[in-house]
Amino acid sequence: MNRYEYDVIVIGSGTSAYYAIDGLSKNSTFKIAVVDERPYGGTCALRGCQPKKYLVSNAEAVAMANHLHGRGITSTPTTDWKALQDLKNEFLKGRSEADVKHWKKKGVATYHGRARMTADNEVQVGNDLLQANRIILATGAVPRHSDIEGSEFLHDSEYFLDMPDLPKRIVFIGGGYISFEFAHVAARTGAQEVVIMNRSSRPLRSFDNDIVTTIMQASAASGINVLLNTSPSKVIKNGNEYLLHTSTGDVITTDLIIEATGRIPNLSVLDGEKGNVSFSSKGVIVNDFLQSTTNPKVYAIGDCAATPYMLAPVADKEGQTVVQNIVNGNSTTIDYSEIPSAVFTIPNIGSVGLTEEQAKENGLDIRVNQGTTTQWPSSKRIGEEHASYKVIIDNSTDLIVGAHIARHNSSEVINVFALAIKFKITAKNLADFMWAYPTYTSDLKYMVK
Repeated sequence: MNRYEYDVIVIGSGTSAYYAIDGLSKNSTFKIAVVDERPYGGTCALRGCQPKKYLVSNAEAVAMANHLHGRGITSTPTTDWKALQDLKNEFLKGRSEADVKHWKKKGVATYHGRARMTADNEVQVGNDLLQANRIILATGAVPRHSDIEGSEFLHDSEYFLDMPDLPKRIVFIGGGYISFEFAHVAARTGAQEVVIMNRSSRPLRSFDNDIVTTIMQASAASGINVLLNTSPSKVIKNGNEYLLHTSTGDVITTDLIIEATGRIPNLSVLDGEKGNVSFSSKGVIVNDFLQSTTNPKVYAIGDCAATPYMLAPVADKEGQTVVQNIVNGNSTTIDYSEIPSAVFTIPNIGSVGLTEEQAKENGLDIRVNQGTTTQWPSSKRIGEEHASYKVIIDNSTDLIVGAHIARHNSSEVINVFALAIKFKITAKNLADFMWAYPTYTSDLKYMVK
């Protein structure tokens, strides 16, 4: 067994790890090692956010042309799936190798292989035993898998991202953002039958219910069949197709089944529990400084930590924060109260702050500005037929406490609402501001009056 000593070991190489290593490497006294069993770069850059947007952008272009067909557009485009994959893969080509080269240039030791904690300050990677005063867990999350009969025939979102061909019939199991985003991609890029199966009566349950209703209507209009209160019971392979048996007694014949029932923290590094690191189903249990509550040598950041959000910007901030706490002692915390999020369906969902239900549960004196925008010029000029908004305003302060939008470009506009919440900009000030016009952001003033 080869033994090596470092000041800090970072396990994982995704976005949270990047910010942690980058910050620590600026301190020339730190000897740093990074470990990953998969190609360097992590989920967001290689298997999630970035490559996904290549598929989404194509689907949006097709959808936009379809919305305007007969309204100035005489023919609508179709997707060349292979060329789309080539474009996406061009972005990915060489990224992992570039990351390794980047870290080596900065003097960071790079290891490839599965990491496992063998003591409170020790990590084994193959035949190498690494020791450090500080260990940062940035191992991310992995797809949740079911154990139904025939589960070996189910694929995950990573498979969908890399498919060489688009099947004609696809079923997505799960009613979360991954299923809805990829279902909208499939419906716009050539699939003929697209089904989403959700076990409860409420899909996208972390988002405002009225906004979800708009997305459900848009999904139906694009040909997506959303089955509620339905779950899979077994899958049977029948030649080149699959028979998906459901809890309602129906059998769906399809070419592909994508399981997207959520993601769970990747905690395989803790197998054997020799690292003295407490964890739950939500991830490594940490204090306000992202430090393990049971092993002070360990910090956890990103999707493997039991913090409120599995979002890339949150992971970035946690990576930056852990640097401050290692270099300067535990002194820096994160405010998780104003985190915007987006679902890249067509149209997008943008959401930040409290939902109407949550505001009422908190006993706030609120007014709710809501409506549709389909008759607004910004929607009519692109043929948008499904669009709505809901803004929740505290009557006592005139401050925005929540904003939820389903329309074109809402994933961008929601950032302005997030800034308004964080920096306490009143609804009146938002309405009075002289926005560049006509833009989707300038429509904000009509939402807050």
